Amino acid sequence: MADRLGFDQPGPIILEEPVEEGETLRSLLTRLAKRFGHFSEALFDPATQSLSSEVSLLINNHIALSQGMDTKLKDGDQILFLPILAGG
Repeated sequence: MADRLGFDQPGPIILEEPVEEGETLRSLLTRLAKRFGHFSEALFDPATQSLSSEVSLLINNHIALSQGMDTKLKDGDQILFLPILAGG
């Protein structure tokens, strides 16, 4: 997935991004999509405000987000994007 995001290295990419008090998942993903062009192609489409169907998102190891994209973030939250793999 790192290569699809425009990074030159294979494997996981760790980004530390500051969040403002009360910032939502939606606003963070929109900000990242503006900063990293490939982000919007591979993970999050800011025009439709939706995640790609090819990834799952976890916040602090939880996949079920009661408020969806409006989930409020706090300092220290960890967001993990997992590619959905298929094949045989």
